[in-house]
Amino acid sequence: MPRPSASTLIARALHLRCPRCGEAKMFTGLFRMHETCPHCRLRFEREPGYFLGSIYINYGLTALLTAVGYTTLRFGYDIEARALLYVFLGVCVAVPIVFFRYARALWLALDCRFENDAFFQTASPARAEPQPKRGSDE
Repeated sequence: MPRPSASTLIARALHLRCPRCGEAKMFTGLFRMHETCPHCRLRFEREPGYFLGSIYINYGLTALLTAVGYTTLRFGYDIEARALLYVFLGVCVAVPIVFFRYARALWLALDCRFENDAFFQTASPARAEPQPKRGSDE
């Protein structure tokens, strides 16, 4: 399987799709991920603590939005600091929750981009296992 370009990996992350195949969704719910891709069987959580790096992405985005927003509103529009405190306290709570899934998907896409072998070993699509017949005497 050829390595996707960086723009393709980012697009797949922003659509919350598997970085390897781009076919299957990474999440089953708001915060719950599939263990593996249902299509290409890529294991999403490679080891315990694997997504710790996604916290840095989430924190970086929150800090950037808070710093730029506060500076712009406080010094550009002369809004009182106490009012901004409450606004950006809400931002610091809401942004990590909203961006949680995207931070994980971007972390996986970054790892996919810079990892040499693990993501692009030949993988066969998921196949349904034949079910044994019930009630037969064979």
